[in-house]
Amino acid sequence: MIVFIPIKEKSQRVPDKNFRDIGGESLYKRCLLKLKNHMVFVDTDSIKIINEIRNDKRLKHVTPFVRHEYLCGHKVSVCDLIKSFIMDNCIEDKTICQIHVTSPFLKVSTIEDAYTFMENHDSVVACNKYQNRLWRKESYGFCPVNHNPAKLEQTQDLPVFYEENSLFYIFNSSSFLKSNLRIGINPYFYSCFFPENLDIDTEDDWQLCLSTGNHQ
Repeated sequence: MIVFIPIKEKSQRVPDKNFRDIGGESLYKRCLLKLKNHMVFVDTDSIKIINEIRNDKRLKHVTPFVRHEYLCGHKVSVCDLIKSFIMDNCIEDKTICQIHVTSPFLKVSTIEDAYTFMENHDSVVACNKYQNRLWRKESYGFCPVNHNPAKLEQTQDLPVFYEENSLFYIFNSSSFLKSNLRIGINPYFYSCFFPENLDIDTEDDWQLCLSTGNHQ
């Protein structure tokens, strides 16, 4: 399994997010270091990150490369980065696990366990699982999504909803090139729970990760 990680130098909502210290390491290095037993490729627009990786003897398992200029920017889809990576490196029929460095509590053992489900599925998706009474807001008011308010049911009997949490996507490179999608036609949705499913998207997320890390 190849691990593919896109890392930008600049973050929009959390300035210098990837370089912030958490547990004595920068956020992005914390992620790379725990993947020492895997082949890791880092796609980045940052010469700083490339130099830091190459100069850190602990990161010999990591291959960083400069992102194509036409793929730089905040609006570029990660799927375009994955496609470029596969095409540039002629990676055919390989299993790829794409993750982000912004989930500091994601365990390598979780990724490895999720990978085992590729035996019977064409992709594995990290998710949050919900079996609660859900509502959606419409122009006329609120509407139940997965239950009938007039017929009270136990939550364990309600339909299950799965939310992609972007912790990881595992897929086959050849299948990806056919669809340009990380999720295939026969996916397995792998449930992750707190604090492993924490992802840093806002300053509040960052503070929650710091306070959680103090108790790990």
